[in-house]
Amino acid sequence: MTYIVAYDIENDKVRGKLARFLEKNGLRLQKSVFAIDSNAKKIKEVQRGISRITGGKGKIALFPLCANCASRSVKIDDSMPENFLIF
Repeated sequence: MTYIVAYDIENDKVRGKLARFLEKNGLRLQKSVFAIDSNAKKIKEVQRGISRITGGKGKIALFPLCANCASRSVKIDDSMPENFLIF
């Protein structure tokens, strides 16, 4: 399943660390939005990594994107990879 991760973190150092961590685990869609194609075990590891990096500070949301929703998504930007869609 694909997860969309979005965040709003004020601290530059923490925000940078989180961005680097998410880049290793997924695809950056926008400055603070990532797509992570993952199974349940890996997404739990990602959640733990996010918590470790942020210390529970900031606003972070993970949204599961089921196959049905993904199939109804519409790609609107030519710079996006073929296998990721914006909805």
